[in-house]
Amino acid sequence: MTHLNDTMSTSLLTTHKKNAYLTKEERVMIATLKSQGLSNRAIGRQLGVNYQTINNELNRGTVRQLRRQKSNGKIYEYSYYIYSYEAGQATYLEHHRHSGRRCLCYSSKQFLRLSDQLMLGEFDDHHYSPQAVIYKAQDLMNDGTLIPKSVVTLYQWINEGVLRTSNLDLFEKPKRKHHRTHPQAKRCLGPNIAQRPQTADQRSEIGHWELDTVQGQKMGTDAYYRIFKTITSDNGSEFSELTQVHDHVFYADPYSPWERESNEINNRFLRKEITKGEAINNYSSAQIIATNDWMNHYPRAMFNGHSSMDIYRKAFYQEISQLHQPIINWSVLFI
Repeated sequence: MTHLNDTMSTSLLTTHKKNAYLTKEERVMIATLKSQGLSNRAIGRQLGVNYQTINNELNRGTVRQLRRQKSNGKIYEYSYYIYSYEAGQATYLEHHRHSGRRCLCYSSKQFLRLSDQLMLGEFDDHHYSPQAVIYKAQDLMNDGTLIPKSVVTLYQWINEGVLRTSNLDLFEKPKRKHHRTHPQAKRCLGPNIAQRPQTADQRSEIGHWELDTVQGQKMGTDAYYRIFKTITSDNGSEFSELTQVHDHVFYADPYSPWERESNEINNRFLRKEITKGEAINNYSSAQIIATNDWMNHYPRAMFNGHSSMDIYRKAFYQEISQLHQPIINWSVLFI
């Protein structure tokens, strides 16, 4: 039992915040004042709380004690009751743990099962990020109240071991690296990415593309330049003649792949299906098309859960509706 000095100042005993729970220190004060014989009302006045609060606390923290006494060679046991601040604090913490809103994870068994299937590749053989899981669940589940409002909640459940999925199962999280600066050893092939229109950097309109391979135009000139306003590539020699395909071509700085963020994200998506270093020729055309289709229809956070294909189709039809020139080859747009 912790004892307080009998000369404890009044300022230490009247610091209780209004409408707040009793603190551990205040429970120590109650035990000390009670041992001095003060009534519940007197203790309440000392601490600045209602006497009923003191009464409730005493009921909560009162424990049974045993006193042993030896007499004429025999041991007698006598029970008595005393308030223990340790017992009062432990009871409060236990009640507090079970109070409040029940954690959503206890009532979201369907969402937890679906999340594991999506992130572990058990749903459609593809691995989804936690953010994409939430978007996908909104399409697949009828009860939206069982889906967390924030991806932070899902990450927290992963960290706490609520799901089968662990951080090591997430494709992106363990592999993110800080960008490093490299010496500019290569000569830029053309206009630098810094000269690219601000609309491309701000992603405020459709029509600014990043690429790793290039295929000649297969549509009318007017439509081509409306759909492909700018093209940005890396500084590889294979793109040295890219300016012959388009009038507005820009090149990223050497050794700076992060400058073409969209392209890098798509490369990581591709590497989920085709391991780096493995020849793409080992995969059939059907497999490549299926992977391409999955990437194009993957829910994106930057599009608020819509896929890049959703956004592209909407913008494409808006642009084409303003033209009278027919598209020669539609398949190049929607494969």
